Amino acid sequence: MLRSLIPLVALIAVPAVAQSNAPGERAVLSVIERFFTCMTTRDSSGMAAILEPDGMFTITEIGPTAKPPRIVTNNDYLARVKKGGGTLLERYWDPTVRMDSALAVIACPYDFHFDGVFSHCGLDVFTLVKREGQWRIASCAYSMQKEGCEPSPLGPLKQ
Repeated sequence: MLRSLIPLVALIAVPAVAQSNAPGERAVLSVIERFFTCMTTRDSSGMAAILEPDGMFTITEIGPTAKPPRIVTNNDYLARVKKGGGTLLERYWDPTVRMDSALAVIACPYDFHFDGVFSHCGLDVFTLVKREGQWRIASCAYSMQKEGCEPSPLGPLKQ
């Protein structure tokens, strides 16, 4: 009898733990959402406000023509977004958030569209740090895959 209660108690405890972190998780996810909104509007100053100046992006390609992983500074990334043309749209889903009071890591699958056309998919991994009470993106590592992507649970782009 006791053995059959242990899994039941575990199922009850897990939602309680998840709910207790909900406000903190919403806070870090809102930074990621703001980042993507700024990217779409090419608002480099808005992005700079939530990126650590000394942070970096690590880009890893997947596929037969993949280049070696490359690293760009947050400032270089901002410059690319600012000077580029076309419309950027990145969508993510099913984020996994691990955090404490000063550090958060978010991993989520994503798809990316350029000028309304699918470009690639992959996995984003963001590291955020809390500075002066505000969450900021310290780094982002992401994979890029052009073929073999699972369809997004968000459905096709709404035109």
